[in-house]
Amino acid sequence: MPRAASICYVRGCPKRTVYRGRCPKHAPPAWETTSARNTVRGPEQRAWDRVIRPRVLVRDGFACSLCGARERLEVDHVVPVARGGAWTLENAQTLCQDCHAAKSARDRRQK
Repeated sequence: MPRAASICYVRGCPKRTVYRGRCPKHAPPAWETTSARNTVRGPEQRAWDRVIRPRVLVRDGFACSLCGARERLEVDHVVPVARGGAWTLENAQTLCQDCHAAKSARDRRQK
């Protein structure tokens, strides 16, 4: 059996509810579901995996650019894509997992 319609929680608003007890005018905004990282799902990302990533590893001598480690390597964007970085060879660097985690933490704090 369907629920009975109720009025908006906002004081003085007589309109019917549509979402969490609020009318369309007072409903909270929907979450933003897209980001710069999620908009590139095509040739750029495939080129990153197939072409750029191997070239960066060779260019950096299969070693971390920051500490020189040769194990647990990852290829990272120097300027994150979410902040306008490109999917290019010049915007890529080889980092070990520890340095990558530290750099990602710094990037998150810079918001």
